[in-house]
Amino acid sequence: PHPMSTITIDDKYALSDSDDAADTARPRCLNCDASFAELKKCSRCRAVYFCNAACQRAAWPAHAASCVADPNAPVKLQAPEPPRLPTAAEKEDAKTKEKARVVEVTLPAARAASANRAVTEDIIDALEDAIVFAIGEEDTELADDVRYELARAYLMVQRVEECAHYLAPLLAEARREGGEAHARTHMLAARVKCAKGEADDARKELTAALDCASESTSDAKQCDTLLDAGLTLHELGDWDKCAPILSTAADAAEKLGRVVDAAHALNRAGSALLRAGRPDYAARCWTRELKMLEGEAATTSAALAQAHGNVASAFLLAGADDSAFELHKSSALAKAKEAGPEDEARVMLQLGNAYKLAGDAKEGSLEMAKEYFERAKSISESGAVIITATRALE
Repeated sequence: PHPMSTITIDDKYALSDSDDAADTARPRCLNCDASFAELKKCSRCRAVYFCNAACQRAAWPAHAASCVADPNAPVKLQAPEPPRLPTAAEKEDAKTKEKARVVEVTLPAARAASANRAVTEDIIDALEDAIVFAIGEEDTELADDVRYELARAYLMVQRVEECAHYLAPLLAEARREGGEAHARTHMLAARVKCAKGEADDARKELTAALDCASESTSDAKQCDTLLDAGLTLHELGDWDKCAPILSTAADAAEKLGRVVDAAHALNRAGSALLRAGRPDYAARCWTRELKMLEGEAATTSAALAQAHGNVASAFLLAGADDSAFELHKSSALAKAKEAGPEDEARVMLQLGNAYKLAGDAKEGSLEMAKEYFERAKSISESGAVIITATRALE
């Protein structure tokens, strides 16, 4: 028996069979010098032989220095292991995580992008992936939420047909079931019809949206529907219908502390009333809007200039006393000068239009209109402002 060391040999130095046809000399064990047919060749250098692993371990301290891998050694191919399939628990965990990602990341990002009119292809791609997941999981509630946001996103980027495609199943359900939950669906459908130029169908969807919202106990949801309906009617040119809805929306938004929404509703209500030939009521709406804006620290000089300009225009066209008109006109011009030349030019256009509309009702109005249009052209570098002023002077 040979004394044996306790050296541990790496697997890469394992033994291999020695029955190599290229061996011409009778091989002998490097450790004990034994010679027999079953000797094993060093699998790394393939130059020496051993009886067994015990002999290899015993000879390793001396052999290690000269053991160099044989570049001509045949490569031992091993079949790849089949991929491990996920367990049922792992599959369920992956589904839970994916749903959480859709609910907590994808949908909030899409809502924010639509609200800010900043929808990108990445937002749409994420929603497309989300709808595939929701349908595959047969999660009806999640699928409906994703469909709505996807339709809304497509409308934001003016891809109306894709919007209508995703909205169709939601609209069919809304018409079949009704109820407050479907107010947003009818509202979005109205905007789609409006984008397609289908005014009568848009009005029908708006009526359905307001009916659904009236069943809601949520002041916020009712406010959202009123505001959206009023803005859509304004876009359709239904001045008499949109003004009271927008005024009601402004009241609801102010009650909820949503000053920006309230001011926006009053702005559009004043616009509708002026177009409907009621400058006195327009002045009331715009004066209220102005007070709201003045109470907000974040309001810019440009926004205040436009608000003062609106009030001044309404007072001029309503035939109010000159002192109120002149006060707001002066404030509009002063705030516009603070904001910069382009904002100053826009206020000039605003006042010029008001003087032009006043016409013969106020002495010297047409001369003042011409003066303000000329001043707008002279200080602006914006092509749109210059073109508008030029056309107004024709």
